[in-house]
Amino acid sequence: MNLTSTSINALWLFCVTMLAFVSRGLAAPSVATKPAPAWIVPVTPSGKAPNPKEYADGYYVAFYDKQVNMELRSTYFRTIRQITTESGVQNGSEISVLFDPAYERVDFHSITIWRGDKPIQQMKSTEFKVLPLETDRQRFIYNGSYTASVILKDIRKGDRIEYSYSLTGSNPVFLNKYSGMLSFGVQDYVSHIHYAVIAPQSRKLFFKDFNQPPHKTIRQNGSHTIYEWELKNVKGVPYEEYTPSWFNSDPFVQITEFSSWQEVVDWGLELYQVPPVTGALRSKVDQWIKQSNGSENAYIEEALRFVQDEIRYLGIETGENSHRPHRPEDVFRQRYGDCKDKVLLLCALLRANQIECDPLLVDTYKAHHLSDYLPSPLDFNHVVVRMRTRDENVVYLDATLSLQGGTTSRFYFPPYGKGLLIKPGQKALMDLPFQNEGYLTVNEEFTVPAPSEKTNQAALLVRSIYYGSEADNIRQWMQQRSMAETEESYLNYYRDIYKHAQLESLDTLEYYDQRQANNFSLMERYGIQNIWQYDSTRKKYHFSLLGKGLYDHLVVLPNRPRKSPVALKFPFRMQYTIQLRMPSYLNFQVGQWTVERESYIIRYDSRFSEKDQVWELYYEMNTLKDHVSADHIEQYKQDIERLSQTLEHQVTNTDTSLTQADNVNGWMILFGLLALISSIGFCFWLYRYSPGSPVETDEGLPLGGWLSILGITVLLKPIVLLASLMDPTMLVYFTNAGWNSLAGEPMLKELSFHLLLIIETLVNALLLSVSVLLIVLYFKKRDSFPRLFSIYVVGSLIFLAVDHLLSQSLLASSPSYFTDEELGDLVRQLIYVAIWVPYLFRSERVKQTFIHTYGAISSTDTSMEPDVIKQEAR
Repeated sequence: MNLTSTSINALWLFCVTMLAFVSRGLAAPSVATKPAPAWIVPVTPSGKAPNPKEYADGYYVAFYDKQVNMELRSTYFRTIRQITTESGVQNGSEISVLFDPAYERVDFHSITIWRGDKPIQQMKSTEFKVLPLETDRQRFIYNGSYTASVILKDIRKGDRIEYSYSLTGSNPVFLNKYSGMLSFGVQDYVSHIHYAVIAPQSRKLFFKDFNQPPHKTIRQNGSHTIYEWELKNVKGVPYEEYTPSWFNSDPFVQITEFSSWQEVVDWGLELYQVPPVTGALRSKVDQWIKQSNGSENAYIEEALRFVQDEIRYLGIETGENSHRPHRPEDVFRQRYGDCKDKVLLLCALLRANQIECDPLLVDTYKAHHLSDYLPSPLDFNHVVVRMRTRDENVVYLDATLSLQGGTTSRFYFPPYGKGLLIKPGQKALMDLPFQNEGYLTVNEEFTVPAPSEKTNQAALLVRSIYYGSEADNIRQWMQQRSMAETEESYLNYYRDIYKHAQLESLDTLEYYDQRQANNFSLMERYGIQNIWQYDSTRKKYHFSLLGKGLYDHLVVLPNRPRKSPVALKFPFRMQYTIQLRMPSYLNFQVGQWTVERESYIIRYDSRFSEKDQVWELYYEMNTLKDHVSADHIEQYKQDIERLSQTLEHQVTNTDTSLTQADNVNGWMILFGLLALISSIGFCFWLYRYSPGSPVETDEGLPLGGWLSILGITVLLKPIVLLASLMDPTMLVYFTNAGWNSLAGEPMLKELSFHLLLIIETLVNALLLSVSVLLIVLYFKKRDSFPRLFSIYVVGSLIFLAVDHLLSQSLLASSPSYFTDEELGDLVRQLIYVAIWVPYLFRSERVKQTFIHTYGAISSTDTSMEPDVIKQEAR
């Protein structure tokens, strides 16, 4: 029989697996039954029964007792459950105890069912089921845990279930030093909680209270000290979503025998003794040294990527190996290990090439709040590496991050906040830098035809570029899925956004992975049929533009009071752009704003390019911290609500030809004509206005000097106005679609919009007519010109500002003050006013030029004194 190497490996793996299973089954632990230990502190259950609203599942805990005997390494538990409803019979009739048989033994002392005052015993060791339960298997960690369970018989509504047991033994990896937590936080009501710690007087304990737990009592009992805590009528605290991992509002007490962080370091040094590499591992090191050709960075990158990518994450954490790493040679041979196994292997590889490095303990939950806790090995749940290169650069490495890109100086390191370096002489926690965070840019470009086009197929091009840590994440995500599955999920993402249309992929999903530079690019192309929807009520086409690409990253809080901080994705920085290309005018709303808070920055900019006919929406979200503090929650809600409103736009098409009878707003056209005729009539009346009396005058000074420049601007005024009135956007005034743009909005808002259209039509007609009148007055050198011109330009400035603010309040999804372009227009108009209005009222030349009054008789004597002719305006 011939076996290939693959067959041999498969057979070997099967045999090892079966052997491990059989040996584990033969050594399956059992449960003993014993009387309660004599050392426990007697306590009488008390407390009040809860209101039925204060607990769930049909039962509540009437008493919970936990007592720790440090000398005997034994912990005693006693619990009383009160069954109150039929659902409580279902949910509260099983007892289950979790333990590690590698160092713990379970002894049950009693199981009693109280029916009224009558006790019913239900404890037989043969009825206990002891089964393996891998509590962390979903994280590829096998910790050897078991459960001892018993299903109680004949449980009825109103019964009280009382049981007690002890767990004896402790993990030898902690060298018989105690560390633990006593929590008084509960999910449902508990009538009475009691804790006791019994310690020899020779063992010094350190305590720290968090969130005001009950006061402890201390008393001596022979050679032992008894520490006790009691709390009665404990109510559950409602859970709040999106809280940071480090936040804990429950009252609890931390206890430890470790007096300093240096003592924890000494404990860690015994575990993380980095051995010299030998055998096959030595050969691997020599190969990398030769390939790197003396480049330290090249060697580091080879070693890190080997540990990250070729040593799969899998932890066998039974007994001492919960904290003690396996030998690097074993990890190299079996090609799997957890964080501590990978770290010890990586340190061995780096030190084999004379690169300084040390393990670093961190906690992925406590992060920068690690320093709030007392020194203890239980403060940590992860280990990484701190490395110092030969040129004295300090680099932090996480050996569990797979498919990481970049070079030695650009490796991403998560924001773990604080850590404890396992190095001789280290006495305190250290702050960890924020190393090479990433960001992503997403650009969605829509090309949408007019509704009248027969094809009516829009195109969507999506370009996404991931940098740094974001590239690491997407690279790993892409490798875990088939390309067909990925393409389908991306297509369905946009199908769910534009449900009324028909989307199809125009090409395969393109991606480019530049791992050395650590950026990852994606390109998607879609065709969208029937993107336009017709609203027969408003008689216009429309579709919704939704910026879901950014919205999916936001933490949107429900509208209710909150006391806890809000967790933010950190680090996170996203630049998100939506571009809409249209052949005709749409109801584009432009504006920009920025909010800069302690924890985040948000930027929004809506701009329209008339040259390219492109509406561009730009968003930027940048988190500066991992949370928003509780006292800033309301501000955060307002900012996210403001941003969310800008992420959805109702795009409408109002470029329908005026020749279409069903779209022509006849009465607005009539009103516009009447407004123009009335304005012309007003100008004829205004022409007669003259500040002076109609007396005989001479010709005055000729139009020259600075007045020539003013005359050019006066001539251009009606031309500029006519050009703006010919813009396609003016169709909003004379079409039904434009008039009904706010149909469906609150009545007051719609009426205000109609009133604004009427006022704008009237003012535009008046401005056009008066601009022509000013030309006539200018060339006739009428004495009314300076005054009327000044009123005209000042009024135009005021109207421009007020009209913009009113339009923004009615039309903009997120009102802002002025865009850069609008602010520029206002500034230019203000400068124009500031120059010419004072000039017209102060200049002597103006006074001697604009001298003709209405109905005046000009002098035939055109002679002038030489000194008058030469006089210049001041």
